[in-house]
Amino acid sequence: MEKKTTLWLDIYTTYDESEAAIIQGFLENEGIPCRVESSRVSQIPVSVGKIGEIRIFVHPEDFDKAAKIMEAARAQKPDEAGRKASSGE
Repeated sequence: MEKKTTLWLDIYTTYDESEAAIIQGFLENEGIPCRVESSRVSQIPVSVGKIGEIRIFVHPEDFDKAAKIMEAARAQKPDEAGRKASSGE
């Protein structure tokens, strides 16, 4: 019997667990299943390079929709001065 594998595409990488949880919530709220993988090592309190990466994956057929959702969310996120991000216009 042939084993079926599921392909996942990396859509986002962060070092912040809270940010990963928020993005996962956005995507799942829109009906997009996602997988979160962390390379964090609890015994090492630093995040350098690949150590500490938290990656979010979606199915290929959901990639475009997920990217649009994330872009819309990014546009709504206030910058450090409290202003909403602009499109550069």
